[in-house]
Amino acid sequence: APLAGLPGIEVEAQDQLLLVDPPDDATSRFRLEGNVAAIFTGAPRAVGLPLLELVPGGVAHVRIGDHFLDIYAQRTGAIVSLPAVGVICSGAFGSDVTLPHIVPGSDGSEELDTLRLLARLLKERPLQLFIPSVGTAVDATVAVMERLAADVAYLHGLRRVIPNALARGEALETVEILADSLLPAARNSARAQAVHSANVRVLLEAAGYVGDEG
Repeated sequence: APLAGLPGIEVEAQDQLLLVDPPDDATSRFRLEGNVAAIFTGAPRAVGLPLLELVPGGVAHVRIGDHFLDIYAQRTGAIVSLPAVGVICSGAFGSDVTLPHIVPGSDGSEELDTLRLLARLLKERPLQLFIPSVGTAVDATVAVMERLAADVAYLHGLRRVIPNALARGEALETVEILADSLLPAARNSARAQAVHSANVRVLLEAAGYVGDEG
């Protein structure tokens, strides 16, 4: 049954091992025995381990000893928080090298909701370590908030520029140039550019762009 299908569901996991974003060679690199499962903060990968089944929008509180592991399920991956020790695994959000990935069918609002969730988690408990799935982990709350603010600005920019340019009747090439100007200079890597291009395509579709006819 889905673990994160209901708000506030509690799961006992005293004799279980849950690996967050394990490497591809986890089963050969580590000695894993007993009840072991994996969870990914981004798109899941085949790592030879059963994956924790998530239902988008659900929240699971997994008890580990005397503490809880909080899992906030997204359409792609999850946000994982260990509030007792101040650790947050944020997926592609708050990275210093890549950008939030807008899932197909979204207009960016889902991703902005996730950023608001991360900001709330940061304010609720003292931070010890913020770990994006790609990029550098950071232990300073101010630095994390700056990264999240950059993500918010990027998404708001795309959500504003693309629909408005299409409404003005701009050519696709012009829309793409305008969108490219929103790519943060600090994240202008090949990985970030690939995510950005995918985001632009998703928002073009969300705004009703169907391509050139004829």
